[in-house]
Amino acid sequence: MSFRVKLPVLLGIISFLFFLIHFLFAEFTFTHWQNPKGENALNFNLVGIYSSFVFSLLLGFLTYYFLGFLYQYILHVIAHIQDTELPKDIQKLNKDSEEYKIYKSVRFTLLQGDESFGEEQFENKFDWKTNQAASINKQIPDIHIPKIHGFDVSVFPSVMRYAGADYIRIVRAKDGIFGILAGHMEPGILESSEKVYIHGIISSLGDGIFSTDEILEKLKSALHQFTFLKLKISAFVIQNKEDKMSFLHYMDMPIFQFSEHGIQVIEGSGDDHWYPNHKHPLSMADGIEIGDYLVWASDRTLTQFGLTSFEIMEEFVDYLLDLRPSSSRQMLLAIAKKMSALGAERNLSNPMEKLSILVVRRNK
Repeated sequence: MSFRVKLPVLLGIISFLFFLIHFLFAEFTFTHWQNPKGENALNFNLVGIYSSFVFSLLLGFLTYYFLGFLYQYILHVIAHIQDTELPKDIQKLNKDSEEYKIYKSVRFTLLQGDESFGEEQFENKFDWKTNQAASINKQIPDIHIPKIHGFDVSVFPSVMRYAGADYIRIVRAKDGIFGILAGHMEPGILESSEKVYIHGIISSLGDGIFSTDEILEKLKSALHQFTFLKLKISAFVIQNKEDKMSFLHYMDMPIFQFSEHGIQVIEGSGDDHWYPNHKHPLSMADGIEIGDYLVWASDRTLTQFGLTSFEIMEEFVDYLLDLRPSSSRQMLLAIAKKMSALGAERNLSNPMEKLSILVVRRNK
């Protein structure tokens, strides 16, 4: 018998039993406690009213709890259907694992976005896409910076709720530190989906499981499995006992190295974004001394302020040399303060809204 048939039959049986008990109780009461003289007859009538009220309450409470059970049952059925819709290789994963939850959440967020939240509910198509991108982006956990011996790291922003922020993550390697900054110039559903995919790659690399060289190679191999169009990415590794940095840098904005001697620019391959069919050789920078700062800023900085990377570097040369920050956090706050001032000069209401910044200081 199907559940559609069981439900009305069960409610009918329960209702019949309640009213049968109520009838028998009333019959028993009037049969054994009648007053032959007719005195206080109202009391017998009140017995029927009171018993009817009590049984009605019992039936109401039973219905309430039954509906709660029904709701949980429906949720269980929906979850089961969703699980069966996932690819077979994903179904084999542990259902409590982060990878399984992220894949499932993103898949059905996109489906529900197509079916339940139509574009007509928003003022325009851009608002709808922005809403969906933000929903996908919320699947990425907030940024947690692990304690890594020899390095001091700060990032902005520290939460991944905003769809316009680039993806930032720092991972501890066996022999040093790994970091990544990735995203597009413009936020959207595609960018948020790719950020979730990249987060899955980084999460699979573990915490101190692989060496710095292994992490970069595994990242390259995984990125080549997807055709990312105009992906902006900068991934780097620095070993504990070396003054060198290996990196993949595919952005217009270079990496800035701040030291006692001034500011140096670390360029990448010369390509402004990741090309799916390229080999993407690793680049190398040396002279990363103790006390030096490395700063990454997203390409959105260029469009937000209407400046070139050289013009931005000029803005910070004297400012940071005079300030001399003593930690990555002080450096990040100094950069944010300067950016806010540049935004005020250009009448920008929220100049930090579209920026993503990563600061690494080498301590040992």
